[in-house]
Amino acid sequence: MQQKDITIIPPDPKYDSHIRIEHKTLNVAAYCRVSTRFEQQENSYEAQIAYYTRKIGMNKSWSCAGIYADEGKSATGTRFRDSFNDMIEDCYAGKIDLILTKTISRFARNTVDCLRIIRELKDRQIRILFEKENISTMSEQSEQMLTILSSIAQGESESISTNNRWGIQKRFRDGSYNLGCVAYGYRKDEDGELIINEDEGAVVHRIFNEYLSGKGSYVIARDLNNDNIPPVRTAEKWTDNVVKGILQNPIYEGDLILQKTYTTEVLPYTKKINRGEMPQFFIKDNHEPIITREQGIMVREIYEYRRKQMGIDDSGKYQNRYELSSKIVCEECGGTFRRQKIYIGKPYEKIQWSCKNHLNTKDNCKMKAIREDIIKSAYLTMWNKLVSNYAYILIPLLDSLKNLRTCKSQEDNIENLNHKIMELTEQSHILSRVVQKGYMDSALFIQKQNALNIEIEETKKKRNGLLDSNGFEKEIEGTIRLLEIIKYNPEIMDTYDENLLAHTVDQVLIGQSGTITFKLINGLKLTERISKGGEDT
Repeated sequence: MQQKDITIIPPDPKYDSHIRIEHKTLNVAAYCRVSTRFEQQENSYEAQIAYYTRKIGMNKSWSCAGIYADEGKSATGTRFRDSFNDMIEDCYAGKIDLILTKTISRFARNTVDCLRIIRELKDRQIRILFEKENISTMSEQSEQMLTILSSIAQGESESISTNNRWGIQKRFRDGSYNLGCVAYGYRKDEDGELIINEDEGAVVHRIFNEYLSGKGSYVIARDLNNDNIPPVRTAEKWTDNVVKGILQNPIYEGDLILQKTYTTEVLPYTKKINRGEMPQFFIKDNHEPIITREQGIMVREIYEYRRKQMGIDDSGKYQNRYELSSKIVCEECGGTFRRQKIYIGKPYEKIQWSCKNHLNTKDNCKMKAIREDIIKSAYLTMWNKLVSNYAYILIPLLDSLKNLRTCKSQEDNIENLNHKIMELTEQSHILSRVVQKGYMDSALFIQKQNALNIEIEETKKKRNGLLDSNGFEKEIEGTIRLLEIIKYNPEIMDTYDENLLAHTVDQVLIGQSGTITFKLINGLKLTERISKGGEDT
């Protein structure tokens, strides 16, 4: 065999750092973490920092790039570990060559996070040394071993979480659970029992009384801020959502609901609102109430009435309450329009809408039919104008609505009617107790009960009529929702979207003079004029 002439081409030194990494001075960092704040672990936390500071300083080939430590942080994810995330950013910035840490469970108990970060650092020639397992991430065997060990660590974390969850639920069931954070208006005594915080309790009283007098949550929040009332501990200022949260919390009637939120069972752990996925635990008369049960019932009744009036479902979204046919209204006679197909089966088949009174008798209403495509075109034009000018229309309107003052006489009337409803309801309860004890004839009871029920319903109708014209709640809520819709649909639209119309328009008013007026969900009316030929102008 002929001898081959072979020349060896040495590697470029700039790519050889991972092969001869031990021959240069390394920037070495250490990561320490303890997951609880028990005294013995606090000592461990300090000891870890001292240990790594000394270890790095003793090696002449190492230069300390920093000791990164998270105290009292969970290792099931990396999102809330500030020092850990700072360390990774410094790695990406080229400030660290080697990371020292005691064990995989100190680094991460989430297998996915652990392996992702290790691989990203490995691609950058950054090594991690796990001392307890004696594993270096740059070795060939490290990948499989790390997968196994980090999975074990994750399983251990999930097992601990399951045990903790079981312990909490046990305390829920036997009533021994101690609230970590108490609701606004209360504080805990030396035994951990809830007692009223007098200053905050007075504010809670004020919120319920003002809501029962007809004020909306926006107005209540505004007035609390104007009066410089300190907000709840979790908020920077009073908002309508904070006020609504207080109004809907049964804690102020002396009751307690436990497990209103829950944490998912597997990683990544996520806190969610309990909408029925997990059991809840209701404790009646758990502590001293701030308001009466009658006030709580009345507030919930008013709250639900207002939601129905605004067309909001349980998820907080507007219901598609009506089909398009129930939205289109004749300005001449007030009748609704009925959907019709014309030229059926022809290539130019169309859909039009006609006033039902005009269809019944033309003498009652002379409003002509209008094609559906004209309504859609007019809506598209109106919506694009609104999207283009919302900052000059909706935002000033919202500010004005929030600053409008409610009528004091109406508030007094609403408050008086609510008191009357509560008195009549109490009379109904007394009647029921009397008849149960045999002190009243059943026929007489039915007669009196029916009379009370009629009076209660009539009083509620008067109260609800005043609520509809007091506080501008519907107009404010509708304007906010329009702004939210525009926020997520900020572009000029080329095609009509029927779903968008259903969520933004209460009524479509058809006029004889060639006008189509869209009454939006906040009461604002915007008009488009159409030509006789059917084209928008």
